Amino acid sequence: MAERGSIRALALLRGWYRLFGRRMSVALLVPIVTYFYLTGRREKLASRDFLQTLHATPEGRARLGGPPRGRHVFRHLFSFAENLLDRMILWGGDGHRMTIHNQGREWLDELARSGRGAILLSSHLGSFDMLRELSDQTGIVLNVLMFSRHVQMITSFFERLQVGRKLRLIHVDPGSLDAAFQIRAAIARGEFVGILGDRSWYSDRHRTVSIPFLGRRARFPLDPYLLQGALGCPMLMTTCVRVAPATYRARTLPFAPAGVVPRVDRLKHAEELAHRFAAELERGCLETPFQWFNFFAFWKSAESE
Repeated sequence: MAERGSIRALALLRGWYRLFGRRMSVALLVPIVTYFYLTGRREKLASRDFLQTLHATPEGRARLGGPPRGRHVFRHLFSFAENLLDRMILWGGDGHRMTIHNQGREWLDELARSGRGAILLSSHLGSFDMLRELSDQTGIVLNVLMFSRHVQMITSFFERLQVGRKLRLIHVDPGSLDAAFQIRAAIARGEFVGILGDRSWYSDRHRTVSIPFLGRRARFPLDPYLLQGALGCPMLMTTCVRVAPATYRARTLPFAPAGVVPRVDRLKHAEELAHRFAAELERGCLETPFQWFNFFAFWKSAESE
């Protein structure tokens, strides 16, 4: 989905934060989110579809406290805006103003000490950007795979903020092989590569699998797991969700061991990992229902078959 807004608006928000701090910046988000709530039809439909799907499960009903209404959608969009604000704060060098409780950091430390590269598997649940703080704390070099075709403005804005940090962006377009070569090179150098596992492109539909997710079938990409099986590097799954203002909880757990998977077994290997990922993501969405920021028709392609 194409981005909306402007560089000037982002620069003004950054200036406001510099003058008045995070609390006043969060207050400024109210009129901003109200505008996007009133004008963003596709985002609202995607949010409502997700929240209604969540509400159809027993755990989701307990979390939401009632059928999804406009206020739930607004809260979902506002949570995304707050996430974006915190990303800006972090990329601007003020990560010390954030509190991040780390669970499972020892897995990163162990790989960093041994000089081995790995794939960090994550999702649009919470803030993957908060994990960049771990790169500073552990000394690892983190490369993040980013689909930047429709978000060139905000990507360039954040890149200008993060000069000198140990994070690199690998830009990828559907159908291009350049990113695969960059990932292979980064792993060979003993670096980490962050990949999101809950976004697939229509052009790569033949490399997806249909999986039950929150009671409905959805398509999940196989590429991250096919890549892991071919490279033979370890894969860790990591999430970082906001639990209080400027406070996040990061969790890292082993997801796939090191070792090249024989070509004949790679598809089965990838499908098994994709099912496991979907189950983990489902648990996360039920735990923090307003922090899954995948604003598009997630179930549509699988259910139209």
